[in-house]
Amino acid sequence: MLPGNGKPELTVTLDPLEIEPDPGQVLRYLGYPAGAEAAKRIEDRVHRVIEETRGRLHARGTYSLYPVTAKDRHSLTLAGRATFTGSIGDFLGGARRAAAFLATAGPEVVDLAEGALRQRDTLGGMVYNALGSHLADAASEGLIDHLRAQAGPDESLTLCYSPGYCGIALTQQLTLFTLLEAQRIGVELLPAMIMKPVKSVSGLVGIGPREAVTGYGNPCDRCPAVDCRMRR
Repeated sequence: MLPGNGKPELTVTLDPLEIEPDPGQVLRYLGYPAGAEAAKRIEDRVHRVIEETRGRLHARGTYSLYPVTAKDRHSLTLAGRATFTGSIGDFLGGARRAAAFLATAGPEVVDLAEGALRQRDTLGGMVYNALGSHLADAASEGLIDHLRAQAGPDESLTLCYSPGYCGIALTQQLTLFTLLEAQRIGVELLPAMIMKPVKSVSGLVGIGPREAVTGYGNPCDRCPAVDCRMRR
């Protein structure tokens, strides 16, 4: 397929994405870093919520892979038709292809969180929300694992970058969604640039020669947002 024809080289949808919830990760999203001990009632509630929702939540995701047709430190263009501006051109240094991806925990966990809060079950609402965040991030990691299989023997993946982080304006969601078939997994972008279901993750990840990607280093090391929870 010739670069610049506007079409993806590959589109993959994984529905469902099988994820075994990790209680430790749910606690992390509740604000407990690794090694921190939560109160027993909180740990018990996390385990109870995980068991109660087993088989009821349906994480899923999709990605489309495009050639990088132009880039500099302040922009990156995919397939000759979608240009991202800001720091993205700098952050995906070394990439020759890039995938636009979208993953979601689904609407079910959001409904459960909202239902708990309506019943004034604050802890339950917080745990459901933390579980949703964990599942959305785990779903995006599952997509990236699948994408890794598309890399050649001498290629590596860059880190993932999402609009709203790392100097990429949140409004770049509009560009990102033109590259995806979001309806495949039931996600829509609202005018406020918020995704529905809210427990969803979108972004870009590049594929390039291993030497170039590794040599470029970790852009998080150059980012001033030292307290960012997305820092890697």
